[in-house]
Amino acid sequence: MNFDVQRLYRAVAEGSGLSVEESAHGLQDGEMLLAVETGKITDQEFVDYVNKSKGLKWTLEDLIEVWEGMFSVNEAGYAIFTELKERGHPVHFLSNLAWHNMEAIRRQWPGFFDQSTENFFSYEMGFHKPDERIYRAVLEHLNAEAADCFFLDDKLENVEAAQDLGMNAHLFSSETVPVVMKSIQLFMEEKVV
Repeated sequence: MNFDVQRLYRAVAEGSGLSVEESAHGLQDGEMLLAVETGKITDQEFVDYVNKSKGLKWTLEDLIEVWEGMFSVNEAGYAIFTELKERGHPVHFLSNLAWHNMEAIRRQWPGFFDQSTENFFSYEMGFHKPDERIYRAVLEHLNAEAADCFFLDDKLENVEAAQDLGMNAHLFSSETVPVVMKSIQLFMEEKVV
């Protein structure tokens, strides 16, 4: 999925009278964002924090609706996902999501998460990429060796953390699709031998 986080900042700015930069503070990083994305606080507690810190009166539903407009399908990534599924390979989602993010995606694209073999969300697992514990928990759950996994992420620090554990991990963006496709092909050939 692609997401335009600037839409969130603009929505906060419009409702609060703050600048977009002031609106982003604490929402693009910080302790409370990490807490909601790792399930340490509820989504309602996160909304309460946003309201208090930004002078808003949002409900959880308001936050979900803002996020619904922020997501779009990454066509290149979805094509890779679909092709691997059609070839019979297990494909899993490992994502730093809070429940409200996942709910926004579910509402816009019902059944989206049902397409993967299995899903691993940070808010359910209690860890957040690039914390190595989240990767280890997935490997343990799947009873898989790191070297047998191919991992894609759009953040370099998440890719490097996966590589440090021995995964075949690659940075994914629209610019890296040809390299990623070649790497997948080589990885699959190596596993067949």
